[in-house]
Amino acid sequence: MLAWIEKKVVDHLVKPKVPKVEILEVAPDPASLTETLHPQCLDHVAWDAALRAAVSRGENAGIQLNVVDYAQLAADERVAAYRERLAACDPESLSPNEQLALYINAYNCFCAGLITAHLQKTGTLPESIRKLGEAKKEVWDVVAGTIGGKELTLNQIEHKILRAKWREPRVHACIVCASISCPDLRAEAFVAPRLNAQMDDQCRTWLANERKGVAAAAGALTVSRIFLWFHEDFEGKAGSVPKWLVGYAAGEAGALLGAERPPSLKYFEYNWDLNGK
Repeated sequence: MLAWIEKKVVDHLVKPKVPKVEILEVAPDPASLTETLHPQCLDHVAWDAALRAAVSRGENAGIQLNVVDYAQLAADERVAAYRERLAACDPESLSPNEQLALYINAYNCFCAGLITAHLQKTGTLPESIRKLGEAKKEVWDVVAGTIGGKELTLNQIEHKILRAKWREPRVHACIVCASISCPDLRAEAFVAPRLNAQMDDQCRTWLANERKGVAAAAGALTVSRIFLWFHEDFEGKAGSVPKWLVGYAAGEAGALLGAERPPSLKYFEYNWDLNGK
């Protein structure tokens, strides 16, 4: 009952509505991995290198995850250079897969930037990204960065662009809100030629984590609260959350999902503490 009430509250009071726009398709990955870059836009080499230097495997609150070294990101000049290129690029000139990779990377970069800005200002890391809102504004509605000359918030990138233009639930495994219960921040940038492979790997890795992805016990499944908050995205793609999960879950959870009668779902508590060190 509490989960049902929470879902209704999120659906009608908290979560921004997805606007009706032209839906873009995620094209299959090309046979060749040679990336063709649009001359007016950017590659993701700088962000890729910054991630590889700052993201490592570790543990936080008893959960195995990719831990982010925000001090390393704050000191990395490649991050500032990448943000400058995001601000100057022309997303609308790109293919759908190039746009999707760009906006996923931008969300993660801007989200991390809110943390590093606080670190640079105060000398300390916030306990949670949710502590970084402004007067009468949640952190999700604070301007986080610029893409193509347009200032954007995290909510605008997630709900007005990513969820609106693609209707692709795998996005939820790829954008990371700097929290322990989020899917892990990938230790590389997303790129158009490998986008589907990367997104699929994010989904499998997320669900394989039995502390925040999917866990099976006594014939029931406990899943990330993301599947409660954004249930309609997964239902729209597969018909139901369990039907979507079966494509990516393995082990006992995968076996339960593949049974004739779908298992009942419970939800992990969401740990909003910082996914950093």
